Amino acid sequence: MMPGKNERDPLDDWLERGVQPLPPPPGTFTMITKRARRRKLGKLAITMSSAAAVAAAVVFAVPTVLSLHLGQPTVSGNTAANGGPSTQRPPSSSGTGSEQSSTAQPSTSSPESRSVTTTYPTGAKVPAHFRPSSVTYISTRTGWVLGQGGPPCASKFCTSMALTQNGGQTWRGVPAPKTDGVTGVRFLDGKNGWAYGPELWATHDYGNNWSQISTGGLQVIDLETAGNQAFALFATCNTSSGGGASPSSTGNSATAGVSLPGCTSYTLETSPANADNWAPVGQATTSLTDLPGARPAIVLSGSRGWLLAADGTLYSGALTSGWQKTGIAQCPATAPGSADTLDGGLLTWNAYTSTLVLACSAKSLAGSGSQKELAYTSRDNGGTWQGPATGVSQGTAMSLATAPTAVAILATTDGIEALDASTGQWNQVVPVKGGFSYIGMTSDKQGVAVPGDRSLHEIWMTINGGLNWTPYQFPA
Repeated sequence: MMPGKNERDPLDDWLERGVQPLPPPPGTFTMITKRARRRKLGKLAITMSSAAAVAAAVVFAVPTVLSLHLGQPTVSGNTAANGGPSTQRPPSSSGTGSEQSSTAQPSTSSPESRSVTTTYPTGAKVPAHFRPSSVTYISTRTGWVLGQGGPPCASKFCTSMALTQNGGQTWRGVPAPKTDGVTGVRFLDGKNGWAYGPELWATHDYGNNWSQISTGGLQVIDLETAGNQAFALFATCNTSSGGGASPSSTGNSATAGVSLPGCTSYTLETSPANADNWAPVGQATTSLTDLPGARPAIVLSGSRGWLLAADGTLYSGALTSGWQKTGIAQCPATAPGSADTLDGGLLTWNAYTSTLVLACSAKSLAGSGSQKELAYTSRDNGGTWQGPATGVSQGTAMSLATAPTAVAILATTDGIEALDASTGQWNQVVPVKGGFSYIGMTSDKQGVAVPGDRSLHEIWMTINGGLNWTPYQFPA
């Protein structure tokens, strides 16, 4: 039976009644208040810890760095220049990507990517009439040029130095050794560097200060760096015959890396990068016979080194051990002076093919001003040689390098030439009056060359593997 209009269901009556909530147990509100206070303090502590962690990261986060040398990848032999007319800057090398390790290759740490603004000297303008003689790069962006400024000179000595940190687009004057007794410069990394020929000077504070290193009367005729070491040839010379003459203020002295008249013997020595503790590498490379006009040369890779002696003997060994005789070059480092023999050879290391490359020059072709150039390669440290590839080059060979674009790149007294692997011919890439005294590659793409005529006040650079070269002219 359905309920009538005025009748109510007992369940509806119960649902419509007001229901009073049960009171909480005693102390509940006090407990909630305490928990809320503890939670607030905890959040505050977490916030402060996070802030401290961020601050610590800002203070201590220093990027990892690379050490780079002028030379080929993994090479620091032929890494600095020993010594054309335009004011245009080389194209920016920033497009080549991050700076590569040796470009070397080796080793320790360069300040290249550190957030440091006061490490390198701030410098000023490059001195007027600056005449470059030597170049050294530790990366595709940072390098130094040693040369002569003036005369008139800003101080007692004309030796000057310039620094770039943007791949050679701009340069600034920085401190130089206080002497006119150096013509070459090498930096292992941003911190440690050496100026040499015939004296020896060193910096261990990024080039801010230079100190002369005692050589006991010996002269330094070549110097290269790799790994965590520097290697140099210390020569015994008779100063009365002109072997001890220091570079003149006009810069017309003998180039570092070429034995001076009166030098009779030399020894290969090495020193740790952060110290001036020079000692012979070993008995085999001690007291080697020197000859007038010789070009004994040190060539270094990331872990191994070679010495082309004046008589053509080749010595080799790991950077950290003694070097031994490993072969005979197809031509000596000294021009023998006979019309029927080859002139002195030039040696370099090709990191792209893991071979030694030797360029031997024949006597000048009658009346042409050209030379026949013979290129040899060796995969066993000079024990055996393959070749030669024979071609005619313009001018006299002065310096040798390699790049991915060519078997060899040659600096001559007439310009820059590249050896075509398919034809065996030398093709002139850059003709320049007076030619070049040095050529070397900073990376696969970037390289530098120093004109033989220092009065041009310039260096040349490439950013496409040696195919094209652009001059950078210093203030005249």
